[in-house]
Amino acid sequence: MRTVSRIAVALVVALGPALFAETAGLAQESFHLSPNAKFIFGMEWGYAWLSGQFLIPAGGRPGSGTRVDVPTELGSTRGETTAIFCQGEIAGRHLLGGTWFTASPTAERTVTNEFRFHNKTYESGSVVESKLDFHWFDMGYGIKLLDLETWWIAPKMGVHHIRHALTINGETAEAGLYSNTRALDGTYPVVGLEGRFFLPLNFDMSVQVEGVHLITRGFLSSVRLGGYWRVYPDVVVTMGAFNRQVHYLEDNQQLNNEWFYSIWGGSAGISFTF
Repeated sequence: MRTVSRIAVALVVALGPALFAETAGLAQESFHLSPNAKFIFGMEWGYAWLSGQFLIPAGGRPGSGTRVDVPTELGSTRGETTAIFCQGEIAGRHLLGGTWFTASPTAERTVTNEFRFHNKTYESGSVVESKLDFHWFDMGYGIKLLDLETWWIAPKMGVHHIRHALTINGETAEAGLYSNTRALDGTYPVVGLEGRFFLPLNFDMSVQVEGVHLITRGFLSSVRLGGYWRVYPDVVVTMGAFNRQVHYLEDNQQLNNEWFYSIWGGSAGISFTF
């Protein structure tokens, strides 16, 4: 009996380090719900610079709205951004993805040129507080056209939906101090390309380009240069630079709501693979 015990102890001493190393190696492997599917979910925080203009009349009535340049008249030129995203790769070829991007720049400004926003007049010399609220949703599908060892490229198609809300607080000629809010929605089908480039040290980069021109309803473009650094099997640090442009014209009528914005910025965050 003692001989058997000694043999068992000797086996544990001899094989223990190898078993421990193998177990530790397995613990470092990335977790996947399915061997045919890979997903990444994360959040990014960033800062953006804004330019644009809008025309928001009241019910399309002549004279109830004025075209306003956002940086000049409202002073809303920059603000913080947040993006939550999920991307998936199925069977090594099919790509799925969705993003919720939000930004809410605010500003206080003295009006230099009288303007009308949604049937209220803001006179020259008055002080206004403004808040622009963007909620930009997108989802899409792509399929790898070329898939080489160090890079791949995929055509994509999808849809973007933008909810744009604008609030102006200030003294109006008609109602005195007044909080004036208008929220609008625009939806765009888009086509685009996505490319991925794999680099040393667990780092890779991506380029995403999407857009559409609706001829009578405006246009949309979205460009993003991203970086992904895998710091742990299931943890990825993300970073990126982006430009989002949107022009929306309701019903192709000059007296209806119209807005154009260009948003430039950078962001960084953390994501998890599964």
